[in-house]
Amino acid sequence: MEVYSGFHVNDKNVIRNPSDEFFKEFLKPYYVITEDGQYLFASKQKGRRPDRVFYMVPEGYKLGKGQRGFDVDMGKEIYGVVEKYARDIKFINIDGTQGEEGWETGIRVMVSIENPHSAYIAWMGKLMIFPPKHEAKCFNIIIPEKLPEEYTREIKEIWNGYNENEPLTLFDFTDISKDIRKVINLGIDYFGGAFKKPNLTMVWNRAEEQGLISYHAGCCDGRILKGLSGTGKTTLTVGKEIEQDDALVGLPIYENGKISKIKLIGLEAASFAKSEGLTPSSPEWQGLIASKKGEVVLAMNIDCEGVEYMRKEVNGHEVEIPVAKGKAGVLQCREYKKSGTTNGRFVFKFSILNKNWGAEKYLKAEGLSFRRYDIMEPMIRVTRPEMAVAFDSSCETIITSAIEGQRAGKRVRRYAATDFMAREQAEQAYLKLNAYRDLDLSLNGGLIFFVVNTGYIGAHDLEGRPTGVGEKITVDDTKKLIELVEGRKIRKWIQHPSFGYLIPHPKELEEHGLKNFSKRFNLLQYYSPEEIIEFYKRDIAERTAFLEELFEGQEKKEELKDVINIWRKCRIPTADEVRRFYEENYE
Repeated sequence: MEVYSGFHVNDKNVIRNPSDEFFKEFLKPYYVITEDGQYLFASKQKGRRPDRVFYMVPEGYKLGKGQRGFDVDMGKEIYGVVEKYARDIKFINIDGTQGEEGWETGIRVMVSIENPHSAYIAWMGKLMIFPPKHEAKCFNIIIPEKLPEEYTREIKEIWNGYNENEPLTLFDFTDISKDIRKVINLGIDYFGGAFKKPNLTMVWNRAEEQGLISYHAGCCDGRILKGLSGTGKTTLTVGKEIEQDDALVGLPIYENGKISKIKLIGLEAASFAKSEGLTPSSPEWQGLIASKKGEVVLAMNIDCEGVEYMRKEVNGHEVEIPVAKGKAGVLQCREYKKSGTTNGRFVFKFSILNKNWGAEKYLKAEGLSFRRYDIMEPMIRVTRPEMAVAFDSSCETIITSAIEGQRAGKRVRRYAATDFMAREQAEQAYLKLNAYRDLDLSLNGGLIFFVVNTGYIGAHDLEGRPTGVGEKITVDDTKKLIELVEGRKIRKWIQHPSFGYLIPHPKELEEHGLKNFSKRFNLLQYYSPEEIIEFYKRDIAERTAFLEELFEGQEKKEELKDVINIWRKCRIPTADEVRRFYEENYE
């Protein structure tokens, strides 16, 4: 079988696009069936490792901030070693499509099943992508097992940075001119790190190369919502109108040289949803329990009644598997001791929740979900294209517990809420700037751009330390605010005294059913006017510094100077002006 040009594997060792029934039988030693009918798996790795991702790119191609290049000659030699090992091993081949009608990409994935447990990656992947329609343009070779010693030694002779006990994702984009992209994933047994994100990286890169906009976002009813992990993106998207919860592209439609609308194209057929904290009232719950109606729902690394997780040797390979002590009970989405992670996941088809799923859709509203614990309002409306790009280019959240050496309360920013771009961020930022200008972000314009804060008001001081007070912005608060903004139901807006964006008038929000909104979110309850001004100064300095560093040295930096300097141009009000603003509008 020719996998791609120049790389062949033994056809007798390849199982092509197997059925659900095949996976159910083949994977029996590695899953338990829960009381509700989900197939529960485990993996040794509990999440992705973006720090182990590298890119080979053609001469003259520029990677962006935080993206690690890799020597092409060295990388090609490593590919040669991997291909040599792969010629005679057993594979499951999944051919499919990423992208709905209007923009589609053929994809080929080869999952080594030398360790049979790895077949779960292929099963999840089969559910996540669309059936094959086109010749493959993107290729993913997944080898979760540790390579035999002779191949490990050979790779180390090529690259002394190779560690066989660490995962490695190595992209080859050197054939972009031929519309070919490849990736090898070594030593990765976590589905998200081996299949989902590498595929999306290639497909997004292909779309961007063709002038489309990439969105790491949820989507429902023409609205996309982007946000870093933990900011509520999925919770605020999943429901009966869900289209996507993670990955889309936008196809600009031009009329007379200007963008008149953007067609939204989902890239996946199913959700790889997070289980942490789910209850029967959670919007994702219906996807999780669809197994009770006969739907295939695959779960991994979630605590379960009557089930323990253990590592053992199966078929000569160490694997982590769930083991039922008697009869398996129901999944425990608010327990994490057995699985050892809060990053439990499950896969369900979007069509389970949305019976009209797959309909044609165009961008009507674009939102960002931030998580702040101090002065940021629960909802803002942005009407200046430059400010919209500035917000999008520095999505914000905070570290809520000390992880990865970062202290709790630390503010984190990332371009467009994504860590898997493979090009200069300024290129997409400039395309978005033109789109926002053409589509018109004004109150009566063609595109609504908003930002929600899903954290707290007044809960942290200037240094990010807890104040012991503050008001939680609830999911119900945020959903109601999004509904009002999307429906253009808010008539009275007030302008922020420093940043200039628009805030829905608190008194009008109370008329729409948001009780005591003025009192709950009046900053004067938590900070003095002088303290509020210091927050303004801090945000201006940090946001500007982030944008300057992000776009430094990139080709479109000059075209983005108004974006980079948007915060620097904000006026700092006096303490009396701040006090008067909140007294007049919130009291």
